[in-house]
Parts: sequence; C-alpha cells; structure tokens
Amino acid sequence: MTIVENFIAYASWYIGQKEKPGNSGFYDAAFEKEMIKAGWRVKDPWCATFIKMVFRKLFTGELLDAVNLQFNASAKQTFDRVKKAGVFATGTVPEPGAIVIWLHGNGPAGHEGMVVSVNFKTNTMTTIEGNTNDAGNREGEVVAKKPRTITRPFNPKGLNVYGYIYPRLLK
Repeated sequence: MTIVENFIAYASWYIGQKEKPGNSGFYDAAFEKEMIKAGWRVKDPWCATFIKMVFRKLFTGELLDAVNLQFNASAKQTFDRVKKAGVFATGTVPEPGAIVIWLHGNGPAGHEGMVVSVNFKTNTMTTIEGNTNDAGNREGEVVAKKPRTITRPFNPKGLNVYGYIYPRLLK
C-alpha cells in the first residue's frame, strides 16, 4: 500500500469514535490513549490532534520527529509550521491523502481533516474529520466521513480553506 492508501485506511478505521461531553475524553479507552500520545489534553478541541495521531502512523525517524514538532492542536499553527519547516509539501489543491486546513472566517481558529477523494466536476471532496458533527461545523463529537465543498466565496462566519498538507516530502 502507498502512504496515501495507508493514511486513508488508518483514518477510516477510526470513523465512529466518539468523545464524551465537553471534550472530557473518549468512550473508547484505547482511542483516548492514542490521542493522549499524540498530544491531546482534556478540554482541547481535537480535530487537529486526531489527524496528527493518524499522520504519526505513517512515518518513523526524522519524519516522525518533524510531525511531532510541527503538528499540534491548532490547525492554523500546524499548517504555518509545516510550511515554514519545508519538510512536507503544502499547497492549495486538494488530493486524496492531503490534510485540509480550514479557518473560521479570518481568525486563528480552524478545523482540520483528511481528504479521501476529490471530484473537481462537482466541486466536492470527501473528508475524514475528528471533532465534527452532522451539521459539518468545527465543533462536534465524532470521527466522521463528510462531503465538503472545495471552493466557494469567502464566508466570514464559516469555514474557509486555508491550505493543504500533503503526506510527501517537499522536493
């Protein structure tokens, strides 16, 4: 399997994992243990930490060190750190296996997920996201597979794509 196929398979395995109310933990003790290893703390929003946890499964050695240093609980900070470090490729076009970063309006708060598939004809992508819900916003309680719009007009009160992190080295 390729890195992208592994990333999608690892993320898919967690679909349905649910959190306890108030970001106080997870119903599955093994999932919670993995999240804690990836840096999650009680009361933290966890979409970015979920993606970090899955991304950590892909790499060893120096690349795992890069993930541990550059990825954190903030989607925006993660993207900015990854782009500045120049280890992993970043960009503006979705592709399967990419980490998608959204910002809420123009602010520093955001949301993060992993692209599973892309359909440019319909301007949609399918993602796997932690800390989401049926409404599709950045606050939620479950790991879910979601349909998302790729490009749309800027929404000052909604999620706007900030960029993508690809599971490959910058060349």
